[in-house]
Amino acid sequence: MLTTQAEQLMQQYKTQFMQDCAERAPKLTAFIQEILQGRHWGFSDENESFDQAVALIMEYEYQNFSVYGWLRNPNGGYLGDRIIDFPEECLPKFDADVEDEIYGLVQDEDENEEDEEDEVWDAVDDFYSGLHEYFSHWFANCFRTAAQNTASALPAYFSVHDTNSYTNLATMQEELCDDIAEKFGWTSFWQD
Repeated sequence: MLTTQAEQLMQQYKTQFMQDCAERAPKLTAFIQEILQGRHWGFSDENESFDQAVALIMEYEYQNFSVYGWLRNPNGGYLGDRIIDFPEECLPKFDADVEDEIYGLVQDEDENEEDEEDEVWDAVDDFYSGLHEYFSHWFANCFRTAAQNTASALPAYFSVHDTNSYTNLATMQEELCDDIAEKFGWTSFWQD
């Protein structure tokens, strides 16, 4: 049985994460507004500009929730010189190793139960799933507010890193990478 101490620790991390998101929402919204206005992008090729972008693709890292994004041109290639890293002050901080902490708490209580380990991993999986769901909705809400404030119609997609589908932030629907590429007439979603 998962210990009360472990449950309290997960609730504490969840509460802190949600508070960080709430506190950082204005900064994230402001930064997104800036990138939707063409700021922060670098173009060394004088034939490229923000106005040529047909899509904004953004991803976040599973463990620490860092976010980065890039622009795509009509041919599906990358537009600009670099990927934009979202500033840390715009994003919630999460650097806890919840698995180790929770597993350690449970092992201290009862080292003889093998079923305990399965319960711990299930609880940790549920914890992370809940954080990721909350983070995705929070980010999407900030993005949609920023897009409304800038009257941006640039299609934008968001997902955890290294996945085969992205959330269309205009419709909040999941779309497969191949379907996104087909929609824009790209040869492939991923360009080398």
